[in-house]
Amino acid sequence: MKFVRLYGINNVGYVIGWSPLTRQSFLTDVVSMTIGCTSTSALPPGPRLFTSLRLGLTGALMGLATTLVSCSATRSPLATQPATQPSDREIRLTESFDAPALETQFRRLARQVSPAVVAIAACDARIEADGVQRSEEINPDKLAHVLEPVDRTVGTGFIVDSDGYVVTNEHVVGKAEQIWVITDDRKVYPAIIIGSDPRADLAVLKIPARGLPTVRFASADVKRGQWAISIGNPYGMASRGEMAISIGVVSATGRSLPKLAGKEDRLYSDLIQTTAQINPGNSGGPLFDVKGDVIGINCAVILPQKQTNGIGFALPADERVRQIIQSLKNGREVTYGYLGVRVSTPTLRECRECGLNAEVGAKIDGVDADSPAESAGLKRDDIVLRLDGREVHDGDSFVRMVGACSPGNIPAVVYREGKPRTINLPLRRREAATASITRESQRIRWKGLLLGPIPANWTAAGKQIAQGLMVLAIDPRSPLLKEGITQGSIITTVAGRAVADVKGLQQILNDMPDDRCAVGFSVASPTVATARD
Repeated sequence: MKFVRLYGINNVGYVIGWSPLTRQSFLTDVVSMTIGCTSTSALPPGPRLFTSLRLGLTGALMGLATTLVSCSATRSPLATQPATQPSDREIRLTESFDAPALETQFRRLARQVSPAVVAIAACDARIEADGVQRSEEINPDKLAHVLEPVDRTVGTGFIVDSDGYVVTNEHVVGKAEQIWVITDDRKVYPAIIIGSDPRADLAVLKIPARGLPTVRFASADVKRGQWAISIGNPYGMASRGEMAISIGVVSATGRSLPKLAGKEDRLYSDLIQTTAQINPGNSGGPLFDVKGDVIGINCAVILPQKQTNGIGFALPADERVRQIIQSLKNGREVTYGYLGVRVSTPTLRECRECGLNAEVGAKIDGVDADSPAESAGLKRDDIVLRLDGREVHDGDSFVRMVGACSPGNIPAVVYREGKPRTINLPLRRREAATASITRESQRIRWKGLLLGPIPANWTAAGKQIAQGLMVLAIDPRSPLLKEGITQGSIITTVAGRAVADVKGLQQILNDMPDDRCAVGFSVASPTVATARD
């Protein structure tokens, strides 16, 4: 019996199983209430376990249309009474609703922005099938056939640069060996990870294509009640093209998911909550406003009950997120400050005890041993009012502000026992639980070779090699073994073209037929610097 594991929002997955008798597909209802079901090993065998997943379809405008229709219905006897001048605080309902015009706007938006949204398919196995590295030799049907025997991850992404840079969630691609991107018009491209930031749950991919349509980020702040449109790949249904659209509103802003954030060591705070339908597979996809500008990046869903649609969340596409995306696109590492405290938002009474007359700041609930906070003299029940010259509004904002600071001494205004004091906080660099991908750790697989950049200051026979890719590992079945390539060899040319980095090799492999990809290399040095596999 074959199993295919699909991940979606924050590793919420479901399993497609095929009965050996009927070959009929079923959806196994294994979505975890705690968010994080990633393993199929705990599933007992046997088709008797497959149950259908109830998918409820809701009209996004149903409740609104009902309200507006009732407002335009025949007047009641109360309507004949003399009209009174409405107050400034009175909520006035419109008596008309141009539904056809709104529908036209949604259709136009879907047509305009969908070409910049992509479906993502990834697997943690090594696929050596012919043609999987060339976009001209693979289509959605062939990709589905290649991935049929292995577990695969599905997600969504969106194009931010016409030269083939795609943004998605780190949890979609973080454990993948190989990745493919499927566009709205059914084109398939191999993808590599250029940069990732596990704490922000962001990753940037590169595909060998140029002249692609791109999204536009919104410039205005996100407001509660505004339209929200999600376009993506729910449950992998867009893996053959034509991204799916769902429509809702921004339910709230500034949401946090502390339990999930602590479990996965991610910064899930200041999130957008939306009623736009977000399902497993929408991870990493864009959340648009009604003008077609990106306001968020879908990242999480809470499913209180398996029968409900769940509550969707998106990372706000604010200035900080855009800066992270740019850093990842350039292969730079994103670093975070570390203080070593546990904080919460203080109550009004706690603020007054510290000498404050308003509910502001972040209350210190605990100080880690041997941390920068301990060396700076922070104590339990202190309230931090300002950090690096900026006001601290609450506990969540303090965590984000510390993370955004560079390592070094950062001034803070702290209230203790009714008096303010200024303390310099010697922030350290935060150590990530999961390694990020940077220019130095980019990887690409080809013909049984795992290739990556040459380590800094690496020399061969006393000479420093400036350009090429190092063979970090080689499969015993690789056809290139007989040519003398070993671990530590430097690939300098492919198909007669110089190889400078993983992006360059990806483009060469996409442009040139496999039988023309002759390899030029230098033999490994007896002493090879170690590199992460």
